[in-house]
Amino acid sequence: MAGRRKNLIEDLVELTTRLPWWIGVTAALTAWGVLHVLLRIPPPFSFPSDVVILPVLRGLAMGLQYLLPAVFLAIAALSAWLRYKQYKNYADVAGERGHVALELLTWREFEQLVGEFFRRKGFRVERRGGHEPDSGVDLVASIGEDRYLVQCKHWRVQRVGVKVVREICSVAAAENAAGVFVVTSGTFTEEARRFVEENRIDIELIAGDQLRRMIQGLEMVAKTAGKGE
Repeated sequence: MAGRRKNLIEDLVELTTRLPWWIGVTAALTAWGVLHVLLRIPPPFSFPSDVVILPVLRGLAMGLQYLLPAVFLAIAALSAWLRYKQYKNYADVAGERGHVALELLTWREFEQLVGEFFRRKGFRVERRGGHEPDSGVDLVASIGEDRYLVQCKHWRVQRVGVKVVREICSVAAAENAAGVFVVTSGTFTEEARRFVEENRIDIELIAGDQLRRMIQGLEMVAKTAGKGE
């Protein structure tokens, strides 16, 4: 999904989702502690100009003593909420009404869902994107020495056609990837499925209903393993 991340706010939100909430809390406590100590250290010497400068600097530090921790705590709260929402979306799709939950996701939430699915299957997942075009690659899923390119298409009505599959296969060949996954919340055209059968590159097309069943299957295995322990 090339070219979707277009502004700084989206980049900051994306970065926040990757940060554990406790990092924000730690940063808040550290900022408050450092500024609190600095405010209590008297200056080693003074100049006449310090009569004006020092009160200004001291006032700025006193403000930052509370402002910086507040900002870091807000980031921690946002990170915790986004992480909770991500796991809740995954649980909802794994539930009995998973088809409804899948349709209600935004494109970003769908991409996060796919990334979480691959992580739970044992892949290491990294995101592509930023301000540069990503050549149709949304995620890179690696297992062992093999790298797979993943494209996510959150299309509720339109079916994913052969052009999409052909383009990501070209990228996979250029990057010497082990294969590709094209995942959609909808379905694929027959032409796209025929292309997979005729192509030598390892390609897997995962439609919305299939993705939901695979997620539900992983959850059943995890619950069974948990009971066995």
